[in-house]
Amino acid sequence: MEAVGFQRGLNHLLYLGVDIGVMVTDRSPSIRKLMRESYVNIRHEYDPWHVNKSLKKKLVTVSKKKDHRELLPWVRSINNHLYWSCSSSHGDEEECVRRWKSVLHHIRGIHRWEDNGREYKCAHPPLTEEDQEKKRWLEHDSAAFRALKELVLEKTLLRDLRQMALFKHTGSLEAFHNVTLKYAPKRLHFTYDSMRARTELAIMDYNVNVGRQHKTLEGKPQYKYMYTKTTQQWVAKPVYEATSQLFRHDLMEGVLKMREERSLEPLPRPPPRPRRLLSNIAPVPRPDPSELVAQRLSRFKQL
Repeated sequence: MEAVGFQRGLNHLLYLGVDIGVMVTDRSPSIRKLMRESYVNIRHEYDPWHVNKSLKKKLVTVSKKKDHRELLPWVRSINNHLYWSCSSSHGDEEECVRRWKSVLHHIRGIHRWEDNGREYKCAHPPLTEEDQEKKRWLEHDSAAFRALKELVLEKTLLRDLRQMALFKHTGSLEAFHNVTLKYAPKRLHFTYDSMRARTELAIMDYNVNVGRQHKTLEGKPQYKYMYTKTTQQWVAKPVYEATSQLFRHDLMEGVLKMREERSLEPLPRPPPRPRRLLSNIAPVPRPDPSELVAQRLSRFKQL
């Protein structure tokens, strides 16, 4: 369903004459295949957030092992390094991959190295001797470094990195989807007309509140501080201005005015349509209740 909806929407934009040079999605295999086979003239990019989310989950899982615990303090830095590799490569796919691999040098305290006859160095300012001593660098022969190296050089990750060199995001779309859940929660079923109206309301709500400014107090930006259990570290998140719902008043005033002027007549109520919903999602019919009860009780009998 996702691939069909994606293809219909993309074809509609192309039919309208929209010039699409880059399409940014998550790492859906069906979308990847569709873009590769049917839209060869459109560059397909991945949102680094989705890739980073998967990488962070793997890093946290690995760092919980007894021999890999020294990797846990580096999780956030490794995630930040992935973002930096994509944002600073300026569309160069191979440069994006090279910068990502450089984390294997930095995390061992090596800030100058040679690769394929060329000398490279870390992009950060030179570290003082005090900073160098404070860092918990990983040893080359440690189990934590070997586990990290396996994740960093994973073939699928390196392949996907080449499709993140433009550093494009789907964050705005994710924010819109979050607004849509307020009007059309997924746990409820709506008719097509109702779903369309609720989606239009979500569009108006999003458009009114898009671009909210970072909240300030006495000229200083405000943040909220949260502790994450996964990385066991504190993080600062910006606080934005409250959303505005004044568009609802304008909408209702417009409707009432049009009714008073008789320029808006109520639509006739459509005839009720049967809801063709399955009673459950089971692919096989339900057995006799007595049989199910007997099976449950048989588990408590002694063999």
